[in-house]
Amino acid sequence: MMVKEGSTEEAPIEQDIRNLFVWAIISKSSDVHIGGHGSRDSPVIHVNIREPAGFRNVVFKYQASLGRHWETKMFQVTGTPQGATTPEIASTRFEIILPAKFAIAKGLKPFEGEVTYSVDVRVEYVKTYDGFAFICRLLDSQRAPKLHELGLSYSLMAVILRALAEPSGLILVTGPTGSGKTTLLNAMLAILNDGTRAIHTIENPVEIALRGRGPIKQIQVSGNITFPRALRSALRSDPDIIMIGEIRDAETMEIALQAAQTGHLVLATLHTNSSSETYSRTIDLTLDKDRDAYRVAETLKLVVAQRLLDKYEGVTHARTLTRDEQFWLGSNGMVLDGQITEVVSGNKDGKVALVEAIVTTAEIKKLLRAERVDVSAIYRAACDQHQFEPLAVGGVRAVQGHGSLLSECMVRLEGNTDAEAHPSLRVRLAKQHGLNFVQVAHAIDEYHRAADKGGKAELSTFLEAEKLAAITDIIETEEA
Repeated sequence: MMVKEGSTEEAPIEQDIRNLFVWAIISKSSDVHIGGHGSRDSPVIHVNIREPAGFRNVVFKYQASLGRHWETKMFQVTGTPQGATTPEIASTRFEIILPAKFAIAKGLKPFEGEVTYSVDVRVEYVKTYDGFAFICRLLDSQRAPKLHELGLSYSLMAVILRALAEPSGLILVTGPTGSGKTTLLNAMLAILNDGTRAIHTIENPVEIALRGRGPIKQIQVSGNITFPRALRSALRSDPDIIMIGEIRDAETMEIALQAAQTGHLVLATLHTNSSSETYSRTIDLTLDKDRDAYRVAETLKLVVAQRLLDKYEGVTHARTLTRDEQFWLGSNGMVLDGQITEVVSGNKDGKVALVEAIVTTAEIKKLLRAERVDVSAIYRAACDQHQFEPLAVGGVRAVQGHGSLLSECMVRLEGNTDAEAHPSLRVRLAKQHGLNFVQVAHAIDEYHRAADKGGKAELSTFLEAEKLAAITDIIETEEA
């Protein structure tokens, strides 16, 4: 991002734009919205920065006609044509480069050996009815979290690492826009990016720049470069790992399955509402559903559905569940004791990742080969997998962990119509042992940690230990 110095009337705008984006990077913000409203010659500039704690809203008011230079300078920064050829909607990007010494002083960590700290900015420009808007997404590769930094459970981490250790196959990550799919996929790629494998990504757009000793090629889909065309090219480029930003059509799915069958590990995203539904959606996207059901059964190793909830910091309080809350809980197979303790909504403190993962076991492969794919049967089979935590259950666990709000769970998380009749293993264990979902999750993780070290104790032993610890905490609290 080039910012000119000088005493002309444009210089204050350049300074403000520079300071704005530098602040956004330092504050670890994800998006910057810049909008001009009102008079074309002297618009009022509204800036909204999406910081970790929420939006910071700023209004810039200038004397005379300085405000109109925001649009001109943003056009210059993004390389957008001006004048008669200016589009009414445009997608573009630019790069901000900070000196490494300055970045380090501000708490930022450049890549090892780099003398600068660079952030890619993806921009969507829109001409509005009363002005203009630039919506800027900050893509900071240096801050991309590692897999162990995502707050995943031990049992889930183990399942993901086993899938990544497969010599070939397909791993699908699903969820709506903004659910953290790209972050999770890139965290997986970071595990694989050890210099021993060739990595080829196909994205629209490329969001996180990869660095490493091995061969890395990142292709951005645009214009004549489509997902199928880029994927065919990738197969001729000696890849070991292929990451597809999104599988949207049968042609892309066909090539992805071919790649997964011929010695490549393929990671991709798909838009579905749940992990169990992803299996039927995958088969629906194939060219020959009868033949390809067998291929999907053999190649699809792991399905992950992810959502993000806001996390809050603050004191907690116990309250009575409303009738609507009890209905929502019951329809998702959960029956609480009429009360819930949750954090009092305060300052946002980041995000909580909810992950619903299904391993394609022999039982699920058999279901996929059936004449008709029964999504409910796949869900029931997944319910007994230790790492499987339905999104709604994960949301309530986040509430019980005193970080999230039940009202947000009800709005943001899709329910499962089969859950009421067939609760997941974690719900059944919570009811059987008188535990909450946080305690059940901890017991499952401790069981798997011990088993990985050669332990022979049953899961019930760890569940009873959690129950004893809870009773001890209550006694100590009452005595205090």
